[in-house]
Amino acid sequence: MNKKKSIIVLSVVGVFVILMALFAVVSFPIGNSVYDYTGYAKTIKLGLDMSGGISVVYEVVPDEFGDLDTRVQGTISSLQSLLVQKGYTESTVTKGSNSNGNATIRVEVPDVDDPERVLDLIGRPASLEFKGEDDKMAENLIVGRDHLENAYVTTDESGNYAVGLKFNDAGTTAFAKATTDYLNKQIYIYIDGEQYTTVKVNSTITNGSAIISNSGGYSFQDASEFATRLQSGTFGVELNKTEERNISATLGAGAIKTALIAGIVGVAIIFIFLILVYRGLGIAADIALCVYIVLLIWFCAVLPWVQLTLPGIAGILLSIGMAVDANVIIFERIKDEYRHTNKPIPTAIKDGFKRSTAAIIDGNVTTLIGAIVLWVLGSSSIVGFAVTLFIGIILSMFSSLVITRLVLKCFMPLNSKSEKFYGLKRKKDEEEPEDENLSNISTANLAKEEA
Repeated sequence: MNKKKSIIVLSVVGVFVILMALFAVVSFPIGNSVYDYTGYAKTIKLGLDMSGGISVVYEVVPDEFGDLDTRVQGTISSLQSLLVQKGYTESTVTKGSNSNGNATIRVEVPDVDDPERVLDLIGRPASLEFKGEDDKMAENLIVGRDHLENAYVTTDESGNYAVGLKFNDAGTTAFAKATTDYLNKQIYIYIDGEQYTTVKVNSTITNGSAIISNSGGYSFQDASEFATRLQSGTFGVELNKTEERNISATLGAGAIKTALIAGIVGVAIIFIFLILVYRGLGIAADIALCVYIVLLIWFCAVLPWVQLTLPGIAGILLSIGMAVDANVIIFERIKDEYRHTNKPIPTAIKDGFKRSTAAIIDGNVTTLIGAIVLWVLGSSSIVGFAVTLFIGIILSMFSSLVITRLVLKCFMPLNSKSEKFYGLKRKKDEEEPEDENLSNISTANLAKEEA
């Protein structure tokens, strides 16, 4: 790499870091449109301990239908799917038990702008029946918890909003019979024993999927409301709401600001330490860490699994420490390569990276395995730590093994011979003063003997 190319690469890296840092925090309107750009750092989803939210606990009503645990797990999946469809991707649904020994389901939704809307959404698990007559006592053609797998917003052949239905195997058979028996007739939909609406059967449906539409089309809000009410009837067990409360941020209103200040101070100290101890090598590490930080913030903002909690912050801090540790391992290896051989600085740097890569990868891979296990098997609070740690370790290896090396490679055409700049020293330079003193002492003793 020549000097001109080195300057261009370093300039590109610098511009990238500056732009990413700016776009992380600034917000502005986009032209004459109705859209605004919001800094991606401000879009990172926060957990209950950071931003507060809502919590609802349901008690599972025991019944005699058998296989209760399986149906409870199915209900948990349905609730989670319902919340995700409504945009609450960071919500958690977990199983527990109460003092009576009955199973409970806890729903927690963090960082909620409109708690009442979410409570209305998840606070009304219902029974769902399709009947062939306008009579509460009429025979059920379809029972939501037994037959209906999912309800969702879709579009019909005219492009209007409609409600889609997906039945399980038993529901596919039951719905095929119902649409055959009631072709060109009305089917009545009951929710919690009350008639909710009626639909006309236009054809026999045997594939387990159906679309409910009307002549004028639904609005998206109406279709979404309809689908939500239907899906709330797919829960495999009967639920009674026993607790409902808003949760304030347990870390306090100033927790995020305090964490940012602490993080900035800590990173600044790391930057200064690397420069003082490793000089030019430390400057390269600081540039790589800047790239690491802006990429980490960006990934935390765009990846759907990230929900920033107190354990999640701990995962980020740990990964930053591992990124610094990787650079320290590399630099100490470079110093050893230069101290004990006659290699020039570029060769010592190349061999230092080569001989430290295996150790860095081994150390990080073992930590990655632990993060994956926690991610898969851990509770909701531990998952936040595991996800941020996993992302941070991947980026730390990239920054130390790729970005630091690239920056040092760019330094070579600009300065490849200055030991002082890179903080390097040969071993013989350390031994010369000692040898010189011994020589002087021997000369002095010889002069005394001759006198």
